[in-house]
Amino acid sequence: MPTSALCRTALTAVLAAALGATTFLGTAQARPQAPQRSHPAPGPRIERISTAADGTQADGASGEAVISDDGRQGAFSSKAHNLGCGKGGTRCLFVKDLRTGALTTVGYLDNLDHWAPMVISGDGSHVGYSEGSHSPWGYVYDRTSGTTVRIAPADPPPDASQTELLAFDRHARHLAFRAGNRYGPNEGLYLYVRDTATGADRLVSGPEDGSKTAAQLSGDGRRVAFATRATADRPGGVYVADVRTGARVRADRGLGTAALVRLSADGRSVVLTAQGGTYVRDLRTGRLRRVADTPAVTAGPQAREVLLSTAQGLSLLDVRTGRTTPVAPAGSTAQPGAVGARGRGVVFTSAADGLVPGDTNAAADVFVRLPK
Repeated sequence: MPTSALCRTALTAVLAAALGATTFLGTAQARPQAPQRSHPAPGPRIERISTAADGTQADGASGEAVISDDGRQGAFSSKAHNLGCGKGGTRCLFVKDLRTGALTTVGYLDNLDHWAPMVISGDGSHVGYSEGSHSPWGYVYDRTSGTTVRIAPADPPPDASQTELLAFDRHARHLAFRAGNRYGPNEGLYLYVRDTATGADRLVSGPEDGSKTAAQLSGDGRRVAFATRATADRPGGVYVADVRTGARVRADRGLGTAALVRLSADGRSVVLTAQGGTYVRDLRTGRLRRVADTPAVTAGPQAREVLLSTAQGLSLLDVRTGRTTPVAPAGSTAQPGAVGARGRGVVFTSAADGLVPGDTNAAADVFVRLPK
């Protein structure tokens, strides 16, 4: 499912990146090396992370990156042949330890697959993605065991023939996924939250709310925020529900058409985009604040930092102080899940070739911006 900034030249000078189980083995590449740095610590820096474990640059495009809350693990996709991808259009999914440089293959996507971006748990222990040639399914990769499990309702509704993984809580004790049919109006009609310890699925929202377009879990998995798609006969909305009781509140009241950006890890606030800007709703008091006149691309786990995208590039806004920090040059992109806790790491995709030394592959790469 958040986006002030310096031009590329200035940035380069200053910062200079249930339940059929199917088991796959994660493939760890040898001789890990830390990501390539723009300049030594201490100060803000940019590192390229879409490289082989030994630091060799990828010979193809990479993108769609997410980062764990602690900034330790980053996941991304790539079509680089020298990383084992790209043949016949195959895209690889990787997770990388941003301290050691160790690179592990999570999965592969065929050229004809329908797929959704990856998600990562707050502690980086699990990576999720969705793919399939006709009826996509959600999958969860466990970094500890190296196994992958397909996600499906234990008792699937008759009009549900696919799933999409949407979110984890901090330790992947809970996950949120939607189920439906990709054909016609039935896509994502059912939203579930699964307790991964017991395997029990709880239906949070059914067809009466329409298709679900996004979801976010609180850090403990007790609350889930979700958005529904507007149709000709039904307005869309953003809601926050108590998973156990089913009680819910309307998070976007007074905003008209809105989109969900992030539910904070403590479940106390939600970030939304509406009316050409970004808002934060305090769910305890109901207070609504407009924090930016630009729609956010994504937000950090505590909803204290939001990532903005403008013609000048990506920038990180501290919603408490109003301070904006440049992150990436014009033309850079990011996706939901790209900001770590307290902004300690922001991942993004850029085709710029001056962010780190030795970038000569003439392809889009994944970078992480670190505060120090």
